Amino acid sequence: MSALSNNAVVDNRQELRPVRFTETGRMRLGKMLKAARQTKGWSVSETQFKTRGYEEALFIATNQPVPKDVGISAATVNRYERGKLDNLDWRSLSLLCFVLKPIDPVTNQPLEPTNALYIACEHPPYNDAKLYEEITDS
Repeated sequence: MSALSNNAVVDNRQELRPVRFTETGRMRLGKMLKAARQTKGWSVSETQFKTRGYEEALFIATNQPVPKDVGISAATVNRYERGKLDNLDWRSLSLLCFVLKPIDPVTNQPLEPTNALYIACEHPPYNDAKLYEEITDS
């Protein structure tokens, strides 16, 4: 065994936290994003246009040229909602959180992108299944 994979790096196993996305975590996050979109009454295509408008406004507000690839495609929104992304993109996840404003099941405030990552990893306290019981999958 190499020194790099040696358990000596872990001083206290109680402090270990998940670092990989789980299927359950991605599905929970997807259901939250979908529920938030449906609460707003938006289609997946409308969500694409809302994320584009949000990101364009950010560039305009900071006097920067607007790139052609702003926003999130409808296909990507759909993949997030179905939990079908193995690697969550920080920019896309942030846009979805800022535009859809899903409610954080722990704080009852709009979900911050960092906490969305915790949900996807099932990081405590976001690993409690009871937090997600009221989210419907319509």
